[in-house]
Amino acid sequence: MGGKSYYCDYCCCFMKNDLNVRKLHNGGISHTIAKTNYMKSFEDPKKILDEERKKTPCKRYFGGYCKFEMYCKYCHYSEKELQELEKLVLAKKKANSKKRKKSTKWPWKTHTQKGLPISLQPIQLARLERTNFELSWG
Repeated sequence: MGGKSYYCDYCCCFMKNDLNVRKLHNGGISHTIAKTNYMKSFEDPKKILDEERKKTPCKRYFGGYCKFEMYCKYCHYSEKELQELEKLVLAKKKANSKKRKKSTKWPWKTHTQKGLPISLQPIQLARLERTNFELSWG
């Protein structure tokens, strides 16, 4: 393939740019764990908090190393990290409740008399007669 190499964003490693090599790598456990770790960062904090509160702390992880990482059935969050996650969930909940209160079904009703934007209101003939069409443009 001419010396080109493939870079895996999840694992941060280079490999030969060959279809069979990439398939083998993408099917491996280390790549699967790295991809799961990355995708877990986009999950809903409330869901993560609920799942982690149910688990007991992992002795291997807090002892130094747990080979199962995200597939471990025990909790890998310290009590301090769980409290920070809880604060994040509460902040997100407050932000969502503020958004609901501010939004209205028809935002233009507060800006015009008839409840429609000016472009959608019926044409007013009196206003049209007062318009000067003989302006020069440009």
